[in-house]
Amino acid sequence: MSIALTGSRSERDVWIQSPGWDMGWLIASALVVPVVLLLVWKGVSSDVINLGVTALIGGPHLFSTYLATYFDPKFRRERRWMLVAATILVPAFVVFWTLVNFQILLSVFIFAASLHVLQQNAFLADVYRRRQGLPESFWSRLVDYGLLMICIYPVASYKLVNSQFMLGDVEILIPPFLMVPATYWLVWVSFSVLLVAWLVKTVREQRQGILNVPKTVLIGVTTVVGFCAPIAASGTRLELSFQAVNTWHSIQYLGIVWYVQKVRKDMGLIDSPFVRSLSGSGAPAFRFYGAVSLTTVVLFGVVVGIAKADPLGITFNQYYYMGVLSCLLIHYVLDAYLFAVSNRADAALEKVPFAVASRAQRNASKVVPEAVPALP
Repeated sequence: MSIALTGSRSERDVWIQSPGWDMGWLIASALVVPVVLLLVWKGVSSDVINLGVTALIGGPHLFSTYLATYFDPKFRRERRWMLVAATILVPAFVVFWTLVNFQILLSVFIFAASLHVLQQNAFLADVYRRRQGLPESFWSRLVDYGLLMICIYPVASYKLVNSQFMLGDVEILIPPFLMVPATYWLVWVSFSVLLVAWLVKTVREQRQGILNVPKTVLIGVTTVVGFCAPIAASGTRLELSFQAVNTWHSIQYLGIVWYVQKVRKDMGLIDSPFVRSLSGSGAPAFRFYGAVSLTTVVLFGVVVGIAKADPLGITFNQYYYMGVLSCLLIHYVLDAYLFAVSNRADAALEKVPFAVASRAQRNASKVVPEAVPALP
């Protein structure tokens, strides 16, 4: 059975939860980026910033994915082989490259991380597009997607080509044939064209009275944050500017998962008693954060224990990334799927958790089933 929900398409209905909640959790939360950058500029230790972000928000956001996938009986039944493959192949990939070429592993990770952050906001842009209920042309969507997916790379590509892009003390690599000025010139030209096209499109939509406000604000904020992040630090501190962006991304993600699980609980779509106890407002929200935070602490304890035993004769950083990236890349794989399919018209809310964001009402108890018009 597939549940499709809609209501009147008022301006308020375009927002996911409400204008205040969306602005706070999903958009204005970008203000955390300059806060973290201020700590970077003040010279706070890299270890303090990295571990602090991981413990408070990065780790919890990662493990919240597992509540909506591994711990969801319906999702396990429908996507069993995806979960099995991710559980086996991703850690195997991480362990192999940790031992064979750690630099390649970190290079793959930083590119996967940047794409993951940008794909999340492309997903949210699609949620707002679907909630507005107005068709958009292929070219309009292409400009939105293109600007979102390239905004972080103009300055980053220059640093990559000139061997100035570091993750800690490890240089991030790109294929040798891209180590030429033409690479960053191409990125800069593409970014400039897309930015101008998006600004022209935005002005036109405003004049026509069809401007999707939350989508437009989200894309604008993401573009500014993504473009500025690689400028904000250099050398071994460059990773910390991306940690600032990761902090915003993680806050957004926790908000998304909390909202999705809250609505799914109200609609009776969560079979697991444990997950239901962590879903909703008030005490369940604190239990939700507590559960994913505790899991983060447990993972860190396991990594420290293995590193002290040192069965492989490698560095602490390698053990740390081996443990963290195994879980993190599984999270990327699952979210790549969820972000890609959740806004499809045929996505069943019972089987695709994130589809709730684009089609459920804020108060599920007041919603009556009705078909949602599909966008072309």
